[in-house]
Amino acid sequence: MIKVIIEKNDSIIKVLEVSGHSNYDTKGKDIVCAGVSAIVVGGINALINENKKAIDYECKEGYAKVIVKNIDSNIKMILDVITTQLYTVEESYPKFIKIIEK
Repeated sequence: MIKVIIEKNDSIIKVLEVSGHSNYDTKGKDIVCAGVSAIVVGGINALINENKKAIDYECKEGYAKVIVKNIDSNIKMILDVITTQLYTVEESYPKFIKIIEK
């Protein structure tokens, strides 16, 4: 199962951490892992393109973490889009992805 942890402070995302594999299907055919990976990596790229100094991040197979250092309206919007997309995947595949907000 993919585990997503979203840490907020006053409803502002401060940390986004994604770990694990969905095990929906075999490697190369797992649409849940592929979808989550595309959302997270694409989201990190969008954050970097907007302001690479706004975040620290780590990204490797089966794990990604974003730490938000500076937030503005564009960074907030990108983070909101990432989380909305992840919640959409969770809604469709609840046995394979779990989102926890702290």
